[in-house]
Amino acid sequence: PPPPPPPPPPPPRGSSDAGARAPAAAAGLEAGAAVTPAAVESLRRFGRKDKARFSLWGKPKEQDPLDMTLPKHLEPAGQQVGMLGNKVRQLFAESKYDEALQAAMQRLDLAVATYGEEHAMSATCLNDVATFQQVFGRFEQAEDLFQRASKIQRKVLGDCHPHSIATLQNLAALYAAKGDAPKGEAMRMLVQALQASVAAEAPPPA
Repeated sequence: PPPPPPPPPPPPRGSSDAGARAPAAAAGLEAGAAVTPAAVESLRRFGRKDKARFSLWGKPKEQDPLDMTLPKHLEPAGQQVGMLGNKVRQLFAESKYDEALQAAMQRLDLAVATYGEEHAMSATCLNDVATFQQVFGRFEQAEDLFQRASKIQRKVLGDCHPHSIATLQNLAALYAAKGDAPKGEAMRMLVQALQASVAAEAPPPA
């Protein structure tokens, strides 16, 4: 029999169209392009509430930047943000990356309108969109989104918060994927320093 046709080319990297839905790129992924472990872990990490870790900072509820309480008139929008998050992760699990990206972008817009730009939820949604941009090979867009998320998290949560460190880990993985060894190494060193700081300040086991 004749040999099988060659696989389609990978999606273009660093596309300048930040809002593109990229059906061609999605087709390339469905043909067998690998999804990085970092992308999978990012969607899992930012889809769960790690209340035990949050308690390390000892902030009362009224000062907790992770408190998602909303005024009564915004509660339906907050619930919609949560439902869209579940939809994003479901589509991701089903390898429907193009649809997941669209849902993630919709969720980001709604989160910003509901919680404001400088809120932990908005940063989480930025991380989701950045993850999919990385999956599609749009490294420059992913880097910008991860950096925006990191800036928000380090401002409202602090440098050593698990979410802040996780986003820096995402950036380190992104630099490795795009072949930028100096930036990747610098980011890994920063992550290690922050993790060591957290470990040093953790209370001893009972």
